[in-house]
Amino acid sequence: MYIKDALIEETVFYLEELGLTQYEAKVYVALLFDHPASAYAISRRSGVPHSRVYEVARRLIRKGLVIMADKSPERFSPLAPVEFIEKLSREHNRVIDELKLRLNEMVFHSDFDPVWNIANRDEAIKKAREIIKDAKNRIFVGIWDEELVEILDDLKDADGRGVEVVFLIYGDKAVDFGKCFYHSVEVMEDISELGRSIDVVADSEIAISGRLGSEPDNLSANSNRKNGRYFPCQVVWTKNQGLINAIEGYIIHDFYIAEMIQALGGEIEEVFGKNMKKLRERYRTQNPYLVSK
Repeated sequence: MYIKDALIEETVFYLEELGLTQYEAKVYVALLFDHPASAYAISRRSGVPHSRVYEVARRLIRKGLVIMADKSPERFSPLAPVEFIEKLSREHNRVIDELKLRLNEMVFHSDFDPVWNIANRDEAIKKAREIIKDAKNRIFVGIWDEELVEILDDLKDADGRGVEVVFLIYGDKAVDFGKCFYHSVEVMEDISELGRSIDVVADSEIAISGRLGSEPDNLSANSNRKNGRYFPCQVVWTKNQGLINAIEGYIIHDFYIAEMIQALGGEIEEVFGKNMKKLRERYRTQNPYLVSK
């Protein structure tokens, strides 16, 4: 298949996804390559039967996507792609807005709150950004320096619109807004295998939490091989209230610990080791996907 053939097929597919029939999509795409064009020329390029081209072209005219450029003989020209996209966007947004109004008037109570798995680091960051952008009152965030830079602007925007932002930052990246606690990353060698974590809770109503997977190391953006094993991205997001309470409670307890370390750092380190190493080793998980080897 030629590149142009693949491009045409993909374009026709997406036009169908937006509500055009296959024949309408093919006629429009054919006109992009050659216009103004007669029904015969359109049929030859698009594969739409000649007997159907006039009917399809007139439907596209009614939709405002094609014009009749000449009447004798009849020849047709397409709406420019930029204007086509703008027109479709306006129409779809109008329909969505009208649908929202009507759906919001209906009484609906969900009988379940699913937990959605995200097995891709980029998708996890994207979902975290969506959650932050929709927050109205308060955001709790537990995140590493490396990922913080990817969501920092969204958090700053949230702070600017009056949302309380409370951070637990694994690292030392300076932040000039919100309330920040810093978690030392010393003696946390397992991160190179397990991957960094991400936790975001907004308004106690929606949360995302999990491990983003091992360092890419030129193998994959989502997982890595360490000692012959892969540690993939394992993140979930949910509106399940029980799980949200657990994730939020976990983050808040880290805030507690951060404040205690600020106040009693030397004494705590003397008893429990640097960065609570003695405690972490005592309660290390036996989950094979979360144990460093």
